[in-house]
Amino acid sequence: MRAKVAEHATLFYADGAVVWDDYLHHRQFAISETAELLCRKFTEFTDVDALLAPLAEADRAALRKVLDELVEAGVLIVEGSPEHEEERRLLAAWGEWGTAARHFHFASRTLADAPYQRSEEHDALLDAKLAAEPPPAPFRSLGRTAVLLPRLDGTAKWAREGLLDVLLSRRTTREFGPGPLPLTKVAELLAVLSGPSPVRSRIGRSGTVFKTSPSGGGRHPVELYAHVRSVEALEPGWYHYDGLAHALEPVGVTWGPAEMAAAAGDQDWVGRAPLVLAYTGVLERTRWRYDTSRAYRVVQMDVGHLSQTAYLVATAMGFGIGFTAALRDELVEQALGCDAYHEVVLGLSALGPLPE
Repeated sequence: MRAKVAEHATLFYADGAVVWDDYLHHRQFAISETAELLCRKFTEFTDVDALLAPLAEADRAALRKVLDELVEAGVLIVEGSPEHEEERRLLAAWGEWGTAARHFHFASRTLADAPYQRSEEHDALLDAKLAAEPPPAPFRSLGRTAVLLPRLDGTAKWAREGLLDVLLSRRTTREFGPGPLPLTKVAELLAVLSGPSPVRSRIGRSGTVFKTSPSGGGRHPVELYAHVRSVEALEPGWYHYDGLAHALEPVGVTWGPAEMAAAAGDQDWVGRAPLVLAYTGVLERTRWRYDTSRAYRVVQMDVGHLSQTAYLVATAMGFGIGFTAALRDELVEQALGCDAYHEVVLGLSALGPLPE
């Protein structure tokens, strides 16, 4: 029999134990020190009998028992077995994206027997949670002197553009024309993206809020920052957008085109943009309501919804816009002062006048 360690799992340490995390089948269990050491001998298909042959009979029997238990538990897979075929198919499909990508996907994949609560059951649990653990605020202020922005009044010409026309006109733009962006339009863009909906502006007691883009459970974890290079009446630099106050709060960091391009994966077109929006995810907003790993997928979906809204509004305004997720997250975190364990960088949208 030839066997090797399964590649659809990882090992980690918890409470003094080595834990086998089979993310493909959603199983976790501790393994012994002997088992852990044996696994190191099976990083590739290895003949069990040949490996054990030099040992004394008693040692062979003891280790063979451990190896059989590892095969039964799925820690080791036998060459030519159905488990080997399943892994071969998995690696063929996901191998180029690496361990982290397939771990994330399959660990947050819902299996056929996964239990789901009825809405009334979930609501009851949230009611109980409210008494012991207040929800995180759906809007954030840095508490700094802010630039108050012109309010959205609904009379702007761009707001009357036909939806289908805007959808068919939407393009990714990587070249921008000269001249600054008008502050009024930038203010309207920010309000539409990240302010409360003017028709349903009430914040729910559990921290839910309505905006123009959908969000799982109404949590809206995506926080909006803006880097100004050329916008009328605004000093260059990074700002945080306070959606409740409709104001821009200076972060205190100003980037040149080279610094912006470096943060955007060396994409010079992002560095040339008069305005760059950065999207981050405040994880506790979503985690407060949904305490499963699958909710992290929802945060990623939320930024997709929001960036599409940015595309459509910018297109209606006559701006060029392009989104990118090819980032050096750490550079953006450092500029914005994000704690990467609680607020994660998700992407950038670069905006400017259309080229002439």
